[in-house]
Amino acid sequence: MKTTFALSAPNRRTFVAGLTAAGLLAPLGLRAQTASAKVIRIGSPDLGTSGKSSPGASTLAIVQANQWLEEEFAKDGIEVQWNFFRGAGPAVAEALAAKQLDIIYLGDLASVIHKSRGLPTRYLLPTGLGSNSYLATAPGSTIRTVADLKGKRVSVLKGTAYQRPFDNLLASAGLTEKDVKLINMDWPSSKAAVVAGQIDATFGGPDLFILRDKGVQIPLSTRGRGPGFEINAGALATEDFVTHQAPLVQRVVKQLVRAAHWASQEGNREALIKLYASNSGNPELAFREELAGENLAQRYSPRIDDGLIAAYQGVHDEGLKLGLIRQGYDVKAWFEPKFVRQALRDFNLENAWKESDASGKPKGAA
Repeated sequence: MKTTFALSAPNRRTFVAGLTAAGLLAPLGLRAQTASAKVIRIGSPDLGTSGKSSPGASTLAIVQANQWLEEEFAKDGIEVQWNFFRGAGPAVAEALAAKQLDIIYLGDLASVIHKSRGLPTRYLLPTGLGSNSYLATAPGSTIRTVADLKGKRVSVLKGTAYQRPFDNLLASAGLTEKDVKLINMDWPSSKAAVVAGQIDATFGGPDLFILRDKGVQIPLSTRGRGPGFEINAGALATEDFVTHQAPLVQRVVKQLVRAAHWASQEGNREALIKLYASNSGNPELAFREELAGENLAQRYSPRIDDGLIAAYQGVHDEGLKLGLIRQGYDVKAWFEPKFVRQALRDFNLENAWKESDASGKPKGAA
């Protein structure tokens, strides 16, 4: 079934008629009796280019490129709608608030911000762990260190996962957002602005490497700087979808675990890079640079373990400290691990990935 893309406002949700009061009040064990939805609406920041819409370098991108969800649900006549947002996390939040999405893909800070503001989501599984961020500077720029950013015009798309590592990068040199001329700008506009020298620098993902042939430099990255600088991303579902469409959620998660297993194989590294490039329209260079030296099994583990929960707790706590979120919540209770656990059992992959402890290290490691 061909993927349907919505590049502006997402389609309105199609609700299935016939939900009886008895069905709504049924015990959890009888939820499967609820009528199955006829459409699954997936939302993601648009990380594609060249006319292609993509969730970037994630297991969701693998599922999208291979049309595994379309194949999975075609026999039931269930449509899969893909909705991509140039406005990234904040735009996804608006669609969630309007009840126009069922499952979303977001970086850690954006998903934490949404939850703290009362948007009813449940965290299903990670789709990519420990990604890096990069600072790109205008042609001819003399910026070489974090301290050099003081007083400079720097763009960051606020409310996205990149804002937290950027703030931590500034803090490493004793700076805050107030010490730079911070500009809130979307990613395509930021790229054009830094190439034209309209801003001094922009902070974002590995797609910035494509600007090097235009004279743009990348003097700084967060690689190797520790947990406070890494970005984790995950798939979430609305509480309503988890409650009333649990069998569909399970089938979606199963395809994401299938993608995680494929991506975790070192023998698939080159194919993975090519898939990301083809699906997103970005050159292979961007993904090759980002994945260089990375342990693919660690990057794409779908487990919800102590390490993942601790990482999101850190994002939550730093968000409060930095003023990026105002209201805290119970981070551990937000996670819904039953779906990924079932998928691991279904595929006999319960031992395919090592669990990590609260420090992020594999359990049992010295």
